Amino acid sequence: MSSTTAEAAVETNDDNNPPLFEPLLKGIKRDYKMRLPLYKSDVTDGLNSQCLAATLFLFFACLAPAVGFGALFGSVTNGAIGTMEMVSSTAMCGFIYALTSAQPLTIIGSTGPVLAFVATLVKLAEKMNLPFLPLYAWTGIWTSFILFARCVCILYCAYVVITLQISPTIIFLL
Repeated sequence: MSSTTAEAAVETNDDNNPPLFEPLLKGIKRDYKMRLPLYKSDVTDGLNSQCLAATLFLFFACLAPAVGFGALFGSVTNGAIGTMEMVSSTAMCGFIYALTSAQPLTIIGSTGPVLAFVATLVKLAEKMNLPFLPLYAWTGIWTSFILFARCVCILYCAYVVITLQISPTIIFLL
């Protein structure tokens, strides 16, 4: 395919064929704008006993593991991360998730593998004579950087596959 044909294919954007890339936060704004007229009915429909029961159940279903894992984190990290930190971080993650998510299912709180990782990181910090909390913070920062770089690479590969109309297996073989 010639470059002019590829450019023409990219420039044709209608409702049936939305663009692959949009400016940052444009899709979220569009979703909120479409959903705005329905917010009042969402609140009024939710004011019943079944919704209250489900809300209380989910509150305690998220609170119980936060308290349980918080106690375990407190003993593993020698008090550096405890129950209050775990409850507040679970609440903060739940709030951010409620505002920004489009996923129907996610794990908001801590899990067993995270506890095992933190326990290993505490032992590593003790062996290397490093403070635990800065090491934990830098581990999170580097992990987020690596995940962001991976997302950029995946988006670039998708862009190349779509614009050049080549087989995706060729990209992954490179």
